[in-house]
Amino acid sequence: MNDNDIFEFLVFLADQSAKITMKNFRQKLVTTNKNTSNYKIDPVTDADKNAEKLIRRLIEEKYPDHSVVGEEFSSKDRDPRYRWYIDPIDGTRSFISGIPLWGTLIGLEIDGSPSFGIIDNPSTKERYIGSTSVSYKIFDGHQSIIRTSEQSNINDLKFGYTTEEMFDDDFSKKVLANVTQVVGMTRTGGDCYFYGLLASGYLDLIIENNLKPFDIIPIVPIIIGAGGFISDWNGHPEYKNGNIIVSNNSRNHQQILDIIEQVR
Repeated sequence: MNDNDIFEFLVFLADQSAKITMKNFRQKLVTTNKNTSNYKIDPVTDADKNAEKLIRRLIEEKYPDHSVVGEEFSSKDRDPRYRWYIDPIDGTRSFISGIPLWGTLIGLEIDGSPSFGIIDNPSTKERYIGSTSVSYKIFDGHQSIIRTSEQSNINDLKFGYTTEEMFDDDFSKKVLANVTQVVGMTRTGGDCYFYGLLASGYLDLIIENNLKPFDIIPIVPIIIGAGGFISDWNGHPEYKNGNIIVSNNSRNHQQILDIIEQVR
């Protein structure tokens, strides 16, 4: 199993899952609410479930000994050295609203380290794929190496996150407010699409909270391979505690960590 084999397999998985998701996008869907604690909608559709079933089946056919973690179904614990993470539709709220910024996330963790990943945005026909060594954008059949931006002034940073609902306690709300105050521009609503934009030099900063491992693990190699920096809010390479900072360079990353530390 070499790098090219994994890249080709990730592309194959994305191609196959897109047949299901695109067939259902902007169609009438039966939606189930996974949230039982309040009135807010945490949707899941048959497209989510069927795409994940397909991706799981294809992984298990090719790598029957590998472990698999997905959003919609229970984990399969096999060989702990190789663990796949699947979010079949990252941005289901966008998906059911007809907004084309949703995507499919698939990542491979090797020996506990996120090593390969793909962000597939089939509705915009954009795809980002990478390892910790190199990352690419694939669009209209053309593949090109991508790099994060060279922006070094924190007051000029283009900052993005998906929704304010992610920041649901006093500490995280204050972090969001303080960062928003110092950066040059803020955009919201991007789901996984924003991470591809950062990896390819359009956005400079993403901060999010209350994520799951399958939301994060697939994007880590792409960001690192493009020259970016990614950590939790403590500055650690820990991607399973729900919060994340993604920056275009180490200087900006440290400045954001300093802002968070001042809030504590």
